Amino acid sequence: MLTNFKSLLFQSLVAGVTGITLLNPVAVQAQEHQRAHFGLVYPISTNGIRAAQISNTVSLHVLAGVSAGEDGAAISGLATIIKGSQRGVVISGLCTLISGDVSGVQISGLVNTAGSGNGAQVAGLVNTARSQDGVQVAGLTNIASVNATAQIAGLVNTAQTATVQIAGISNLSAKSSNVQIAGLVNTSANSNGQIAGLVNIAGKVKGVQIAGLVNIAAESDCPIGILNLVKNGEKQLGVTVDEAGNAVLALRTGGKRTYGILGAGMNMRMPDAPYTMEAGLGLRVPLSKALRLNFEVSNTANTNFKEISYYKSSFRALLGLQLGRVELVAGPTFNYVNYISGQESYTSHSLWDFYGKESTNSLFIGGFAGVHIRI
Repeated sequence: MLTNFKSLLFQSLVAGVTGITLLNPVAVQAQEHQRAHFGLVYPISTNGIRAAQISNTVSLHVLAGVSAGEDGAAISGLATIIKGSQRGVVISGLCTLISGDVSGVQISGLVNTAGSGNGAQVAGLVNTARSQDGVQVAGLTNIASVNATAQIAGLVNTAQTATVQIAGISNLSAKSSNVQIAGLVNTSANSNGQIAGLVNIAGKVKGVQIAGLVNIAAESDCPIGILNLVKNGEKQLGVTVDEAGNAVLALRTGGKRTYGILGAGMNMRMPDAPYTMEAGLGLRVPLSKALRLNFEVSNTANTNFKEISYYKSSFRALLGLQLGRVELVAGPTFNYVNYISGQESYTSHSLWDFYGKESTNSLFIGGFAGVHIRI
C-alpha cells in the first residue's frame, strides 16, 4: 500500500512538473496574487491547478512548487518552477527553474536556470541564465548566454561577455572579459587580464597574460609564460654562452615588454653533466632606437639524465644592441646553484657557500653573452 502511494506520488510529481514546464512562458501571465502558497506537489496545493497563473509572496512546498511569479520567498524540497519573474529568495533541494527575470537569490542543490538575473545564483552543479548582473557560483559549470558580472565554478564558466571568471579548469568568453582565472585554460576574444595554470588564448589583451606554459594572442604587450605566441609580438632565436660554459640555443617569445625563454644546449666543460636545459622570463626596457636593457630570470639544469645534476637560478642584466633583425647581448649575472654534495664544484669563485647534509649551495657572479635573430 505504501509502495503504491509512493509510486503514485512520484508519477504525479513528474507528470505535473513536466506538464507545467512545457507551457509557453509568454502565454502564461499572472491573473492573481496570493500572500501565501502552500502545498505538497503541483497540483496538490492551496492554489490547485491554477498555480501557474497565480503569483505569491511566500511559497512553501514539500516536494515541488509551481507559480506565475514570486516576490518574497519560495522554498521547495525538490524543485521550484516559476513561469514569470522572481524577486527575493528561492531555495530548492534539487533545482530552480525560472522563465522570467530574477532579482534576488537562487539556491539549489543541483541546477538553477533563469532569464535575466540581478543577484546571485548558487548551485551544486550548474547555473544557467541569459544574462547575470551579479554572481554565479556552481560546483561544476556556470553558463550565461549573453553577459555575466562574476562567475565562479569548479570546472567551467562560459559567457559572451564577463567581468570576472574564476574556474578550476576553464573559462570561455566569446566576446570580452576583464579578468579570467583558471586552473588550466582561459579563452576570450578580448581581455584585460588572464591567469591560467597552462594556457591563455585571446585576441587583443590590454593587460597581463600569465600562464604556466603558453600564452596565445593577436595583441599582447605583457605576456608572462615560457612560450608566448603573439601575432604582433617579438620572436627571437639565439645562441648564448655563460660563465660556466653552457652553450644554449634558445627561443625568446613575447610582446613588446615581456617574453619567455625556452632552450637547450651542451656544456663541454662538464663531461659528467653535458646536457643543458633552460627556461625563464624576461623584461625589455628600451633606451634608444638601437639600445635596450634585457632583464632576465632563468633556471638552468646541467645533467647526464642519470645521477649527476646541477640546478642554477640566475638574474641577468643584459645590454642589447639591435642591428636590424640581429641583437647582440652581453652583461653580468647573479647566480645561485644547487647540487648534490660530492659532485665536482660548479664554480671556483663563489661569493658564499652553504653545505647541507646532502647538497651544496653557492652564490656567485658570472657573465652572459649571445646573438639573437628576430624570426
